[in-house]
Amino acid sequence: METKIFSKKLTQTDVRNRLSVKTRSLRFFPPFEDGQNAQELMVEDEQGKPWPFRLVVRSRGRYKKPVLTAGWREFVTKKELQIGFKVKFFRENNEVTGEVKYKVKLKKPCVIFEADFGGYISHCPAG
Repeated sequence: METKIFSKKLTQTDVRNRLSVKTRSLRFFPPFEDGQNAQELMVEDEQGKPWPFRLVVRSRGRYKKPVLTAGWREFVTKKELQIGFKVKFFRENNEVTGEVKYKVKLKKPCVIFEADFGGYISHCPAG
């Protein structure tokens, strides 16, 4: 069974540095051990390729503010992600084996512009 963890449009910080994750999404990821503020997370893309990311939470303060760090920039570069692209993260539970997989899906923004003849042309790439 596949459960959506979160989705978001990428910001400049998401593309250039790290992906900010919604705090309420932490309940879908493996729990952090006491005193632990980082863990490795293997995430599959739409082609089934695994991507290692590091999920980090703030070690101090009231709010954890989770982010994906190590591995994220390579993913952004290889996938040619840009500001405005949408990412969706999912958790897939295999009810027979108990195995848990994390998946990421991408959606490029739909580009609409006004043509010379006064109408609109839409180009919505697959993905």
